[in-house]
Amino acid sequence: MAKDWLSALNAMNGRLRIASAVLALFFCFWSATSTAEVPTAELAKKTEQLKQDIVNLNRELMKLEEDVLYPLDTQVVIFLGVDENAPFTLESVELLIDKKFATSYLYSDREIQALKRGGVQRLHVGNLTTGGHNIQAVFNGRGADNKFFRSTAKASFSKQAGAKYLELRVEPRPGQPMQPTFRIQELR
Repeated sequence: MAKDWLSALNAMNGRLRIASAVLALFFCFWSATSTAEVPTAELAKKTEQLKQDIVNLNRELMKLEEDVLYPLDTQVVIFLGVDENAPFTLESVELLIDKKFATSYLYSDREIQALKRGGVQRLHVGNLTTGGHNIQAVFNGRGADNKFFRSTAKASFSKQAGAKYLELRVEPRPGQPMQPTFRIQELR
């Protein structure tokens, strides 16, 4: 099955290269031809069609690449969300799965604002075998008193056949709105 996907990926990659070469030749031809020989409107229409074909091929290639690298049976996707009232300004997050480094991310001010307005970040996409796993997220940032602190959230989960979705959440602590809480929850 992997060979089928790899063959399809190579075929898509070849088609994208051919389309790019055709577009490059077209532009060379277009620049060498006088405007009196070929109507400008016709050239513009053909150019737009070639551009759209290349965009479509690229989109298909990216989708195929994701399917090959992260098959649905083994896929794990981890999102991050921040409650707008969370008394915590996230600066970075580090993610470990089964005590192995998975990813880390350093946030810009714009990204933090987007998260606080309800945005969700796809933090990590990877593959895991079926069975039990552990996840650990380390949150770095500033609390309500503007002092830097680091907090860790841990969870265990079971991976079955099919995709697994988890979310890291930063929220105000119930009963203590000036203290943040960090949770890991399964989605679906």
